Amino acid sequence: MIKIKDVTYSYNVTPVITDLSFSFLSSNIYTIIGENGSGKTTLLRLILGLLKPERGSIQFVEEAIISYLPDHNGLYEDLSITDNIRFRLALYKQSFSTVQNEYYSLLNKYHLYDKRDEPISSLSLGMKKKAAIIATTLVHANIYIFDEPTGGIDHDAKIEIISLFKEIDLKQKCILIVTHDEELLSEVPSILLKMQEGRLME
Repeated sequence: MIKIKDVTYSYNVTPVITDLSFSFLSSNIYTIIGENGSGKTTLLRLILGLLKPERGSIQFVEEAIISYLPDHNGLYEDLSITDNIRFRLALYKQSFSTVQNEYYSLLNKYHLYDKRDEPISSLSLGMKKKAAIIATTLVHANIYIFDEPTGGIDHDAKIEIISLFKEIDLKQKCILIVTHDEELLSEVPSILLKMQEGRLME
């Protein structure tokens, strides 16, 4: 669980998040919507520890292991899908061998198996997004954060990504998705939150 209490954050003197209190519970998917500049990405960076609140606190009920997908995919363009995943798992001190079967199964299902050893730079945007989501979900974590996971991709790739989200095992996991995608919002069962005037509203 993530417990946010009375958090305030400003850029220069402009408040972006104001006295925000909210608890994200395990075994749930939360989708966060809001206009550009409403504070969605700032909230994610605060949870990730990339920013520090001016006031208030962000607490984790247990040790937080966070796997994060930024809106730019977070993949190394000169590495293959397999090498990206090996590298990411190594950052978490996790072994590729423990997820290898699941990895190859996901590659087959989402039509990436034949591309597994090609550099990311050679893939289409839809393939990159699918590879990035697979890399994010293969990390053994208890918090998963996805920032605009379907941004800029075609319909067929989006359908596959939505399918991938539906299959995530939610047991003891907390999933946060920032999105503007109406199709993703309608297809993936979640708790819908709106970021407005520096606060979250259900």
